[in-house]
Amino acid sequence: MTREVFIETGAGMAFDDAAAAWSFDLELWGRCIQAMTAEDAHARFTAHFGPSRIIETIRGDEQAFNRDQETLRDDELDATLAILRVQRDRAITLFTSLPQDVLDHDDHARELPSYARWRTIRQMLWHITDTESRYYLPSLGLPARPRAGELLTELRDSSTHLRATLATMPRDALAQHRGELWTSTKLARRLAWHERGELDAIEELLTRWGHS
Repeated sequence: MTREVFIETGAGMAFDDAAAAWSFDLELWGRCIQAMTAEDAHARFTAHFGPSRIIETIRGDEQAFNRDQETLRDDELDATLAILRVQRDRAITLFTSLPQDVLDHDDHARELPSYARWRTIRQMLWHITDTESRYYLPSLGLPARPRAGELLTELRDSSTHLRATLATMPRDALAQHRGELWTSTKLARRLAWHERGELDAIEELLTRWGHS
């Protein structure tokens, strides 16, 4: 089986000016492999998921593939909602089980892209909800929500708001915002990726710190 892969370059992700390899296969929905170059991202994708061929390459931060501009499908929305449910349970479990000093530990050896300000685990969890409710949704013209005062409340309330908004949004929405291009399919794809990626990074930090 040869998978179709979509390459994004010049993106602000785990690195400045990063490259990313994406799949729209339902079994890999929300999966993204990042690297410093498009060639390395494609090679790493192939190493993880098997043979693949590049269907489309785009350059620039927060642009959209042609495939993103197709109407969001029922199975893609269902997959997104299922992933969000699992990942939010995972985030809440991490938050409620970790000691305060671990939540607020700043690992000065950790390298982040220039735009990132979320250095501690607590800040990373806030970043997840800030991104979904106050960046991704309004980028497509969907309603944002203000931050709750407490992180645990925010994790729960942001999830409720996000899931309700996704369930009722137009499946073919498209918006250009600050030079970015957002669509319903892109929003679902990015949401299916983002929280899982941040929580994976948190667990990698915990392993590095010897906390399990």
